[in-house]
Amino acid sequence: DLSLNNVTDSEAFPGLIRQTHRKIRAASADGAYDTRLCHDELRRKKISALIPPRKGAGYWPGEYADRNRAVANQRMTGSNARWKWTTDYNRRSIAETAMYRVK
Repeated sequence: DLSLNNVTDSEAFPGLIRQTHRKIRAASADGAYDTRLCHDELRRKKISALIPPRKGAGYWPGEYADRNRAVANQRMTGSNARWKWTTDYNRRSIAETAMYRVK
């Protein structure tokens, strides 16, 4: 799907996830997708979110435990680097490079 230029990718993301019919275990996205809208849709579909928290991110209520662990890691280490390494987040970059080649 294409979205209008006044719609952000993170606003369009939940609608795209709703269209999926196959079982997805995890979804990786960059920090622009660190929104409750995106996290809520992934949780609704029981998809693990591999989305780094934005710099200086705060904690969210208890149901966002995975994200809160990432925020805690960011606060302890000063960056998302360790979280990215322990979650294999770098796989997102490989997929993004492949899509860039297709475009």
